[in-house]
Amino acid sequence: MPRPLTTATAAAVATCCATAGLLLGTGGPAGAATAPAHPFPVHTAYKVGVRPSASQSSRDSAVKTAYDAWKKNYLVHGCASNEYYVSTKGDDDAPHNGTVSEAQGYGMNIVPLMAGYDANAQTEFNGLWQLVKNHKDHDGLMQWQLDGRTCKYTDSGTPDSATDGDLDIGYGLILADKQWGGYSADAKAWLASVYAHDVASDGHLKCEDDGPSTDTRPSDMMLDHLRAFAKFDTAHNWKKVVTRTEAVISEFTGRYSSSAGLLPDFVVGANTTSPKPAPADYQESQPDNIVGYNSLRVPWHLGTDALVNGSSTASVAYSAAKKESACLKKLSGGNPAKVQPHIKLGCANGNVSGDTQAEEAGDSAGPAAMAAGDQAWTDAIWKQLAANPFGDAYYGETIKMLVYVVMAGDYWNPVA
Repeated sequence: MPRPLTTATAAAVATCCATAGLLLGTGGPAGAATAPAHPFPVHTAYKVGVRPSASQSSRDSAVKTAYDAWKKNYLVHGCASNEYYVSTKGDDDAPHNGTVSEAQGYGMNIVPLMAGYDANAQTEFNGLWQLVKNHKDHDGLMQWQLDGRTCKYTDSGTPDSATDGDLDIGYGLILADKQWGGYSADAKAWLASVYAHDVASDGHLKCEDDGPSTDTRPSDMMLDHLRAFAKFDTAHNWKKVVTRTEAVISEFTGRYSSSAGLLPDFVVGANTTSPKPAPADYQESQPDNIVGYNSLRVPWHLGTDALVNGSSTASVAYSAAKKESACLKKLSGGNPAKVQPHIKLGCANGNVSGDTQAEEAGDSAGPAAMAAGDQAWTDAIWKQLAANPFGDAYYGETIKMLVYVVMAGDYWNPVA
């Protein structure tokens, strides 16, 4: 999703469209509430790396505390009485603290992972999914940006989707199906739309459903999701998507960031064997040819893939995550608060004027540090998660919530 150069202070969450006091339907798409099959905390034995030195019980407790705060600040009952959405409160991502498909996808991952601790998780998940269903574009995917007052599509032109939100929504439906049951048909129908509209003919991921088939966004390279899709949705060739995604990573980093394993916010020529950085002003108001607010998520995604799937199955992610972890540690002197959101591909600080601090930049390195087996760096990042040194809002705090679950050892593979 487009990300502004800086974050801005915003007003309180808009809930004008919500009907106070009304309860959502529970159960799967319809029916009574179901006990979760994987109630939080789920202590997962990752396949590589280390965990924070803090005790498992203290890690579980920290995740619960973070979730309570995240839910209070960003999970909104609205727009309709049977809907929930994740507000972009505190950032400029949608007018009037509305939502974006990326945020909705994050919520549809977070809530089922916290089921068992959150007694209302299934009700909330159903509401998140209902809002998605009520705001689809012409391809059957979620309209990427909704106004917090009108609850209508708010970007210019014909409503379209964003691939990151589409992927997370699909993964969330798989999590929900394995957690409560009853979402398999919805998940497979959704993934069919994603495959038809977000996947280019060679298998690489486009940036949006109506976008060109020549570019890609590395922050969409959620390889653990793609591997899950390949097992869950055998009607489509998700293995081709995994293979091409890994090839783009290898081809790009081999030429432009062989020692640091870095990927820029956008890549062009993704349909060739010579992908390259997009122009600096390709899509957003920040340098798109280096790591920025999009690709700062890459070490989180690639590190998670390595942790869950191992150094053999996830060899490309494992290699890139280790290199990126080492680069970010070197640049920051081992202090995650000093990881800049903009990093040049040769492993040098971007030093973008007025935008050299963001908590999520250091937080996102956590899964990569774990996969790399760097105990001291992992512990430093874990310690930072309990703070918010730069006053990050929706974007940073929501990324932190997902990183918290991974670093605590409570992230589980729904197709294992």
